[in-house]
Amino acid sequence: MATESGSVRGDREAVLRVRLAAGEDVECVVDTGFSGHLVLPRSVVSKLGLAVIGREVFEMVAGHSLTADLVQADLAWLGVMRTVEAVVSEGEDALLGTSLLDGTKLTIDYIAYTVTVSDETN
Repeated sequence: MATESGSVRGDREAVLRVRLAAGEDVECVVDTGFSGHLVLPRSVVSKLGLAVIGREVFEMVAGHSLTADLVQADLAWLGVMRTVEAVVSEGEDALLGTSLLDGTKLTIDYIAYTVTVSDETN
């Protein structure tokens, strides 16, 4: 069984570090309200030289829409290298969404301040 481990920060945000293929570790907030794979800050995208592959309009809370660039990012996830689509953010937060969590077990322990994602099928 492969696992990824993280922590719960003082502001109660669950975070996991994601290792991108370029060797960059990115701390991502687990966002179960985001159905994509990743949101990466433009600063990280620029640093890694990731090419924009498109743009998409996203429906936000309260009916607002946002247009954002998309990139492909290679990352190590649960012991396997994967290529995923990432939304480029103009802010500094990185988010991990439910498409990356699909088929896994997510455990957030607000007593021990730990976060674990496991692939119990392997």
